[in-house]
Amino acid sequence: MSAISGMNISMKNNNRRVTREAFSHISGESDEKSQGIKVEPVSEEVLMEIRQKMKQQQKITRIKNVFITIFGLFLVAFVFWAVVSHFQNDPGVSFGPFR
Repeated sequence: MSAISGMNISMKNNNRRVTREAFSHISGESDEKSQGIKVEPVSEEVLMEIRQKMKQQQKITRIKNVFITIFGLFLVAFVFWAVVSHFQNDPGVSFGPFR
């Protein structure tokens, strides 16, 4: 099957969506059972509280990420130092040309 024939089959299957009940909302028909999402009005004070909580959570997350990054960099540097010091103390292996 070539790519073009696969595309044509896909287009035909997509055109059949109007006959399926699951896609009735796409074709413009409305479902009588569905009431949609009910949105209740919220006061400005509640919105401000939510914004403050979100800012506080983002600040805590940012601080945690900084600590994790610093710890990770420290760990990588320690491992690199340990590997380098191990090979420098081994007389059979060296990094320098005159050993």
